[in-house]
Amino acid sequence: MQSGKIKHWNSDKGYGFIDVDNQSEDVFFHITSVRMAQPISEGQRVYFNSEHNEKNQLRATEVTSNELSTLKTSVSNSVANSTYRKSDNAHQKNNQHKNNRISHNKKSSFSILLSLIAIIAVAVYFFADLKSSFFADSTPSTSLSQNHIEPASTSNAAAITGDVQIDQTLALIQQGGPFPYPNKDGSTFYNREGKLPAQAQGYYREYTVPTPAVSHRGARRIVTGGHPPTIYYLTLDHYNSFQILQVK
Repeated sequence: MQSGKIKHWNSDKGYGFIDVDNQSEDVFFHITSVRMAQPISEGQRVYFNSEHNEKNQLRATEVTSNELSTLKTSVSNSVANSTYRKSDNAHQKNNQHKNNRISHNKKSSFSILLSLIAIIAVAVYFFADLKSSFFADSTPSTSLSQNHIEPASTSNAAAITGDVQIDQTLALIQQGGPFPYPNKDGSTFYNREGKLPAQAQGYYREYTVPTPAVSHRGARRIVTGGHPPTIYYLTLDHYNSFQILQVK
C-alpha cells in the first residue's frame, strides 16, 4: 500500500491526482475508487493501492484516508471466505449435485459482471483519451498575466518575464540544475488534462516555480517540450491553463 497527498481534484469531472511519497510520477484516481467518508480535498493525506493501465500509466484502484482500512477489508474477506468454504463443504455432503449447479451459476454471474465492468472501463478510458486529443490544440499563446510583466526583448533568461522566481527557474532549466525539488523537477509531464498539444510520452517535462511565502511547491510550474527544450509553457494554476513563454 502507498501513501501521499491529493495534488489535484476536479469535483465536476470526478477525478484527480495523488502526489505520491518518494515517487516522481503522480497517480491518477477516479471517484469510483475512493473509500472515504469525508469530502475529498486537495492536500488531504490518503493511502491507496495502484496498478498500471494499458498505456503504462499508474491508476489508483482503492483510495482511503485510513491506512488500516484496506487491511481490515482483507481480514474480513479472509474470514468470510473461510466460513463460506466450511458451509459449502457441509452442503456438498448433503446435496452434491445441487451445490455444483449453484456454484456454476455464481461463476457465470461473476464472469458476466467482470465483463461488464471491463467494457465500461474501456469506454470511459477511450472517451477521456478522445476528449484529450480534441482539445489538445486549443492552448492559447497569450502574454503573462496575474501580476506578471510583459516578456523583455532579450536572450538573457534572467530578464524573460520580470518575475524573479520564473526567470530563475528558466535559468536552472537551461543550465541543467540544480533544482529545488530534485525528485520532482525534470520528471515527465503526462498532459493528462489535455491542455497542451498531444505528443509522445516523455516529450514534456515539468519544473517547479517557487511561490513566495508558501512552504510547499505551490501551483506554479514550467513545462518544457523537447530534449533539449524547444518550447516553454507556464501554468499559474496547477495545469488548468497554460501560457507560452518566448524563451530564446
